[in-house]
Amino acid sequence: MDYQLQEGSLALPEGYQDRTVNMFVLGKSMPAPLSITVSRDDLLPGEALAPYVERQLKLLASKLRGYRVLGQNAASLSKALPIAGIQVDAYYLSDGRPYYQRQAAFLIAPERALVFSTTSQSQFTAEQTASWQDMLDSFTPRQPAPGAAEE
Repeated sequence: MDYQLQEGSLALPEGYQDRTVNMFVLGKSMPAPLSITVSRDDLLPGEALAPYVERQLKLLASKLRGYRVLGQNAASLSKALPIAGIQVDAYYLSDGRPYYQRQAAFLIAPERALVFSTTSQSQFTAEQTASWQDMLDSFTPRQPAPGAAEE
């Protein structure tokens, strides 16, 4: 399979699957005041998106001290070919610091999820929320995803 990276492309041997995580941080200070990650994950055989999200939330709650879901709602990825998903806003503590996290999961193939996350050391501002939605809207799938709206 030919695989495209930001820096170039490569040919992967047969049978390999993309499990990379892309991380983007605002500024140069660490920890970054705001970061965005894009990850790929597999659902369990026959698992739908909602049970996948619930399973992942339980996993996060078991690993992150004080993890609390603040809200969960429908999300959409791509203005060009909308893909329905689920967004979760949460809060947790790490090394005594508060973190706010927003995640949105989308099925991009059968039993295959693309998960967008943003993490901040303070509550998300209206500007950050708008930028988040602009980023999701800007996504252009390489191939039509299941459940994509037809024009």
